[in-house]
Amino acid sequence: MLDKNAMMRKMRCCCIPVDKATFIYGIFSSVLSAICILAFSTFHMWFGAVSDEKEFAEWLRDPESVPKELKNEKHLNEYMWIMIIVFLWSLWSVVSFIFSVFLCYGTHKRRPAFVKAYLVYGVVVTTLMLAVACFYIWRGDVVNTLIQLVFCGLYSLVLLMVKRTHEMIQAEQTCESTQILTSKPSMIA
Repeated sequence: MLDKNAMMRKMRCCCIPVDKATFIYGIFSSVLSAICILAFSTFHMWFGAVSDEKEFAEWLRDPESVPKELKNEKHLNEYMWIMIIVFLWSLWSVVSFIFSVFLCYGTHKRRPAFVKAYLVYGVVVTTLMLAVACFYIWRGDVVNTLIQLVFCGLYSLVLLMVKRTHEMIQAEQTCESTQILTSKPSMIA
């Protein structure tokens, strides 16, 4: 049988229990993701107002409506790439917010499925970060490669903490279900 106190002493992160550290990280990540969502939404609205986005949306629907003098213009390409990058960062912020809320909920309510969902999300993010690092290696950009690998390493430590939290919550639930199954039924008269 698993001793909960022994398990709690074993799983610590910076002198606090690993589940509390994971919950704190989840709150921090949720707040940061929410701030990023607001920032990118504000930037998108501001950039759209400055650069007359309605016209650009029309050009995307009907590429033939782009005037000939603008087809080869550099700012059209720059605008397109800025909007794509802002859209991707906004999408990443929303997905990060959703999974951070899953992590907070799963840690607080002791639901291992929600913690595991964040763990799967984290593995996908780490894989994408490694792919970006490989892209930087291919381009010969050593500084960005090292930066990407450092972020990947730090995030891997966070994922290790989340994994240990998942194991601890799952062991607690297994222990509780084992006690329910092995307890003697009471006789009701």
